Amino acid sequence: MASIAICGLPAWFTYQAVQFQIAPTWAYAAAGALAAVGVLMTVSFLSKAFSGVSTSRERRHR
Repeated sequence: MASIAICGLPAWFTYQAVQFQIAPTWAYAAAGALAAVGVLMTVSFLSKAFSGVSTSRERRHR
């Protein structure tokens, strides 16, 4: 859940900044990329957690 917070909050605030015309419209691309990375990392960490693998390892510890 930390990965979605680390990537999601800046992406959300960037989106809001563009909505209020504080940031340029091209910032949507940066916010989208950051959100996509956050979702991919979260899915990866959750799949490892449900498989019983530590986030710093590639395989289960025997």
